[in-house]
Amino acid sequence: MLQSIELETLESLASSLSQTKDLRKKQELLLSYSTVSKQIGEGGVVHLLSHAADLSMKIALFSILAIKQDEILFAYPSLPLPKEKIRLLLTQLVAIDRFYESIGGIVGYHVHVLKFLSKKQEDSACNQKTFSRAVGIDLTSGSKEVQQAIWDGIRALDEIAEIYPIGGLGSRLNLMSKNFETLPVACLPFCGRTLLEGLVRDVQAREFLFYRLFKRQVTIPIGMMTSYEKNNMTRVRMVCEKRKWFGRPQQSFKLFSQLSVPVVTQEGKWSMRAPLEINLQPGGHGALWKAAEERGVFFWLQAQEKNTLIIRQINNPIAGIDFGLLALVGTGKKEKKAFGFASCERLVNAAEGVLVHVKDENGSTCLSNIEYTDFKKYGIEDHAVKGGYSLYPANTNILYADLKHILPVLKKNPLPGLMLNMKNKEPYLCPTGAFHEVLGGRLESMMQNISDALISGPQQPLPTFLTYNERKRTISVTKKSFEMGKPLLETPEGAFYDLMHNAYELLSGHCGVHLEPFCTQDEYLKMGPSILFLYHPALGPLYTLIAQKIRKGRFASWSEMQLEIADVFFENLTLDGSLLVHAKNVLGHDSQGIIRYSHQTGKCYLKDVQVINKGIHRKLKQVYWKNQIKRQQALRIILQGHSEFYAEGIIFKGGQTIVVPHGERWIASQSADGSIQYHVEKAGWKWEYQEEGENIKFFRGRISRRRA
Repeated sequence: MLQSIELETLESLASSLSQTKDLRKKQELLLSYSTVSKQIGEGGVVHLLSHAADLSMKIALFSILAIKQDEILFAYPSLPLPKEKIRLLLTQLVAIDRFYESIGGIVGYHVHVLKFLSKKQEDSACNQKTFSRAVGIDLTSGSKEVQQAIWDGIRALDEIAEIYPIGGLGSRLNLMSKNFETLPVACLPFCGRTLLEGLVRDVQAREFLFYRLFKRQVTIPIGMMTSYEKNNMTRVRMVCEKRKWFGRPQQSFKLFSQLSVPVVTQEGKWSMRAPLEINLQPGGHGALWKAAEERGVFFWLQAQEKNTLIIRQINNPIAGIDFGLLALVGTGKKEKKAFGFASCERLVNAAEGVLVHVKDENGSTCLSNIEYTDFKKYGIEDHAVKGGYSLYPANTNILYADLKHILPVLKKNPLPGLMLNMKNKEPYLCPTGAFHEVLGGRLESMMQNISDALISGPQQPLPTFLTYNERKRTISVTKKSFEMGKPLLETPEGAFYDLMHNAYELLSGHCGVHLEPFCTQDEYLKMGPSILFLYHPALGPLYTLIAQKIRKGRFASWSEMQLEIADVFFENLTLDGSLLVHAKNVLGHDSQGIIRYSHQTGKCYLKDVQVINKGIHRKLKQVYWKNQIKRQQALRIILQGHSEFYAEGIIFKGGQTIVVPHGERWIASQSADGSIQYHVEKAGWKWEYQEEGENIKFFRGRISRRRA
C-alpha cells in the first residue's frame, strides 16, 4: 500500500482531475505526475499507447500508471499483447474513469479505496457530528393525518414513477437455471412467480384502485437498473418478454445498467479474474442516480410529467402490502418534501442500516443512513432497547424522491454514500503470473445517502422525512438460502412466513374471520403455515378494502385460500381444506396484448358457503414459498374472461373444478341430496368503488344484480 505522503500526493492529483472536464488538461495533469512521466520517459508504455484509439483511452492508461497498477493489469505471459483484449480493457477503464469523473476518475476511485483501507476516510467522516434517533410519522397510529396521507398518495398515482435497483449479485441465494447458470435475484420464484413480476403486480394493483375510483387508467412508468453481472440485463429482459411485459406497453419500461467497478484487495491491488481481465462487480445501488441521469431515465420520466419516484429493492416482496407505499407518497407530496424513507423497527444484528438524525458543529441537520458495517466507526451500539428492537429505525431502501428537488443535488453529489465493501475472498494475480485468493472489495455508493446533501439550517424544517410502520408490513427480504438450524431472517422461507403472518392478521383482525392461533416458526418449518392465504394485490391492496370483500367466516387450521381475482364478495365462508379461485381477467380485458382496466373481470360471490375437502397433502414435502404445493383435494373455481360465479347457502364437499365460460354467470343451487346444479345467465355484475369524504374507510365494493 502507498505511504502516507504518496497518498496525499495522489489525492491532490485526483482533486485536480475532478475539477476539469477538458481531456487535454487531464492529460497534462497526468503527464506531469512523476510516476507517469517516469514510465513514459523509460519507454515502459509505448507498446500500450499504440492500442489507445483516442485521448480518453490514453488518460485511462496514464491513470493506471499513476496508481501503480500497470504491472497487474497488463501482465501477460507473452508478447505481443492481444489487440482485442487490450482494446476491451482500455474501453472498460474509460467507462470507469468517466463514471467517477466527479471524484477524479480512476485515480479518485483508487484514492477513496486507499483512504478507507488506511482508515483516514473513517476518521474524517465522524468528526464534530452527533447522532440521534430519527423521528417520523407513525403510520401504525391510524390517525386522521395517516388516513389523509393514504388518500393523498392515491390521488398522486398519476404523477409517479417507480425505479427498481435489480442488478445485485445475490450470491448467497445460490439461484440456478435448469442449465446450472447463475441467475439474478429478480428471477427468484417467490409465491409462484418471479420477484420482478411481484413488484409489477403491486404497481398494477395501485393503478387498478385509481381506475376504480376515478374511472381513468394510468400507467406508472417503471425504470429498472440492471447490471452486466450474471448476465443480469439479458435475464431481466427475458423475464419481461416471456411475460409479454406483464400486459403493459413495452415503452412503459426502461432498462438501464449500472457500471461494474474494480475490486481491490486489502493490500490496495486491483483484482484480476484472468490476465488482462479485471475483476469487476456492481458498484452498489447508489449508482442508480448517476446511471439514470446518464441513460436519460430522468429525462424520459419528466417528459411524461412524472416527477415523483418510488424506489424499492427487488428482494423485499412485502413492501407493497396495505397502505405503506401510498402513505409514503402522500406524505411527501402534501409536505412538498424532496426525499423520504419508509422505515420500521430494526432487529438487532440484522444486516440493515439505521436512519439517524445528524447534527454538525454548525447546527445544520439532515436525515442519514448508517450502514451496519459502519456502526463501530460512528459509535452506534447494536443492542436491544425495546421489545428486542434496536434504538434506531431500520433503513429499508423503500424511498420517495421528488425529481425537481433531487436533480440539482445530484449535480453536486452524484455518488452518495461511498463506502468500501470488503468482505469476500477475491482472486489476485501476481506480476509473476501466480493466482491467490485474498480479502477484497469494491467501492460502493448507497442510493439512500443522497439525503446527506439535503441539509437544513438551525430552526429550519428538513427537506426530508420518514414514515414509520410495522416491520412485518414493511420489510422481509430474500437475501440468502435457508439452512436448517439457522434463523429464518433474510431467507425466502422467512419472507413467506412473514407474508402469511400478515395474511393471518388481515383475515382475523380486519375481515373478522375466526382462525386458530398462527403457527410458530418451528411449526411452520415442520408443517407449513397454519393458514395459507395468497391473493392478487388488486384485491386491495388496502386492508380496509379487502375487509369489505371478505367478511366474517371460519377457517380451520392448515386450510388454504388463493384468490387470483380482484372482484369478490365472501361473507360467512367456512373453509376446511383448499379453495382456489382464479380469474383469467383479474384487472380488465385484453386489448392487443395490453390490459385495459375495466369491469370486464372475473367475479365471485360466496355467501354462507361451506368448502370442505382434504386440501394440502401435509405429509408430503412442500415448497410453500415457491407456491409449489401438492394437494389431496381442492375446490377450484376458474373464471374465464368476463364471467361470474354466485353461490349462497351451498356446501361444496371434496375436490372439484368449476369452469365458468366467458360472458356467463353461473348461479349455484343445492338440492336435498346435496347435489349442486347451476343456472346460467348472462354476465352483468358491476363492482364499484365510491369516494365518500376524505377518509379511506369510505371505499366500498358494491355488488349489483342488474345488468351492466
